[in-house]
Amino acid sequence: MNFHVIKENDLFYLSDLQGMCKHGSENVSEGGLFTRDTRVLSRLNWVTRPDSLVLLESESKEGYQCHYLYTNRPPAQEGDIPRESILVTRSQSVDGRVLKESGIIRNYSGDDVQIAVLYEIDADFADMFEVRGFAKSFDREVQVSVSGNVCSYRYTARDGRTMKTSVELSTADGPRAWVPLGDTAMQGKFTLHVPAHGHAAWELVVTPSVEGVCNIDAPAHSSGNVFGDAESYAMNADVHRSYERWFARMPRIQGDDRFVAWYTQGLKDIRMLLTDFGYGRFLVAGVPWYAVPFGRDSLIAARQMMAAAPEIARGTLATLAHFQGSEVNPRRDEQPGKILHELRDGELSRLDVLPFHPYFGSIDSTPLFLVVLADYFLWSGDRAFVEQMLPSVRNAFRWIEQYGDRDGDGFVEYWCESDGGIANQGWKDSGDSMMHGNGQLATGPIALVEVQAYVHKAYTNWAQIFALFGDGAESIRCQERANKLQQAFVQHFYDAERNLLALALDGEKRPLLVASSNMGQVLWSDILPPEIGVAVARRMLDPDLFNGFGIRTLSAEEINYNPLSYHNGSVWPHDTSLILSGVRRYGGWDLAEPIVNGLLLAQDGFAHGRLPELFCGFSSREVEKPVPYPVSCSPQAWAAAVPVFVLEQLLGMEPCAPSGRMALNPHLPSGMDDLVIEDICAGQGKFSVALHRANGELLVSILENTTGLVIDVCTSMKGVMSKA
Repeated sequence: MNFHVIKENDLFYLSDLQGMCKHGSENVSEGGLFTRDTRVLSRLNWVTRPDSLVLLESESKEGYQCHYLYTNRPPAQEGDIPRESILVTRSQSVDGRVLKESGIIRNYSGDDVQIAVLYEIDADFADMFEVRGFAKSFDREVQVSVSGNVCSYRYTARDGRTMKTSVELSTADGPRAWVPLGDTAMQGKFTLHVPAHGHAAWELVVTPSVEGVCNIDAPAHSSGNVFGDAESYAMNADVHRSYERWFARMPRIQGDDRFVAWYTQGLKDIRMLLTDFGYGRFLVAGVPWYAVPFGRDSLIAARQMMAAAPEIARGTLATLAHFQGSEVNPRRDEQPGKILHELRDGELSRLDVLPFHPYFGSIDSTPLFLVVLADYFLWSGDRAFVEQMLPSVRNAFRWIEQYGDRDGDGFVEYWCESDGGIANQGWKDSGDSMMHGNGQLATGPIALVEVQAYVHKAYTNWAQIFALFGDGAESIRCQERANKLQQAFVQHFYDAERNLLALALDGEKRPLLVASSNMGQVLWSDILPPEIGVAVARRMLDPDLFNGFGIRTLSAEEINYNPLSYHNGSVWPHDTSLILSGVRRYGGWDLAEPIVNGLLLAQDGFAHGRLPELFCGFSSREVEKPVPYPVSCSPQAWAAAVPVFVLEQLLGMEPCAPSGRMALNPHLPSGMDDLVIEDICAGQGKFSVALHRANGELLVSILENTTGLVIDVCTSMKGVMSKA
């Protein structure tokens, strides 16, 4: 990555690799400090006089802070400061309220030195879509004022919302002054006296604030931080301690350094992406461009995190239920009961210049909402919360049947009604992602293969839950719809001759007969009969799809395959992880193990083991490590959560809290002989387990169990859907 990003709650800072946003510089024109989908600081440049510093190190492993070390170059002329006698440390951090930069200059020479420090700042209050170049910018009247060492920017949007950014410079000695640079740009400068063998320090604090209209409504109980109303914001002002508390609550792993490092980095990134919009912990999709509520992305990431933090699923579900569709609004692709795609709070969305406040153009968010809520109940047994969510559940099913399947053929299809919306409304939402085998792009309405599997999974799981809740009629209805969908699905989507599930059905009900990763996600549900499911699971391991690092989005044998594309040959780690779950379910451990090893190999190729949003589709036979995709977001929630979901697959967890039991079918990949996992979440508590391979046999020891569930352990190599 050629940028740094730090985030806490709804405040994040995007900069170059020296923590700066230089006006007009390459790769940082999109940088700045952002909150509420608005850039509240567009320029932050730092220089010294004499300008003789060279960067030694730049580090941003922690999600909320960056550190930079500099020393001085050889003197330009006699009498200048001796070379390498000055050490400058700059640290930047965000705490959800402010961006703080602190600096220390240490003088290792025998003489006192004078060093001038200059900051260049600006604020344009641009909407995120303007920053990214996806919307035409319009002129804004930004007011600038100076009071002592504080420079303030103020802007009132066209809907009446007023935003303000204050920048304060503090030093122990010498005057601080702000002077105009032109337009709204300002320069802050001061001189530090650094004694021989001594040091001098300064601090810059950027404080954004929002006044007036507030269109993302949060209940009064919300504390505005990622710990919701359970802990006050004041207790979490020290973000470092809040990270420590976060890790103390997470499952702990010992025994394989490689896996532990990957898992730990994933938890750091997940903690960074947590945001509270008033209804509990919620994972925004990713930084820098998707630090807002999403439906599909946030639901999948919440499901991946279930074994470590089921409360994320609860907060995600509660948040999305609050914003559930309530009317027919073609401008926003909204219908009653539909779960949103994304919620933007920038000025252009609030003014309806763009239809994203919120936008509902996602065909899979609604069935995924039902799937994740059902899984949360089976995992936790939290009946009170599920009963609270039942109106949203019934509305979601009503949407599936009334609006999702408008032609009544039993399949859920999408088409875009919004003139500013997204044409392809599955997770592969690029314009060229839906094609026939001859390469021709498909026309809608489109019935995606994996969406039918999600719907089937929703009906099947809720048939069980409605029965437990005493609603026998609704339970029978859900099971009947699941059975009918399964029969029609196999008939219309499965090509037995090619052992292929069509990517989708087009508007004329013609199958899109291309080999894609979508058919692998179908295995995540039980919609396929066992014999077909096993055959499809094996197909996912063929080298045209499995490239040694993960599953390609499109087979290398298809006409439109392009390993450099966004959705037509690249590898998305979250996609591969869902396929892994399905392959293990149908094909057993023998088929799942190569995918686990591939993901481990993939994370080896990225700094800190941080898997990005996606990477290019070149195989491990062509390249030693994955080739990065040029504009991939990192960290991305559903990529960061992959190691937690892989851990779930290693354990073979199948909790059913309402019945008081949990099945474990653990396995370890070759080369990993010992693993101890403590405090895995299930039921109303946690459990710990030790796995040890000896003489080819895996020994399983339950070390602790406070879940309230009886744990049934087996080590079968078969998938749960395989025939005995």
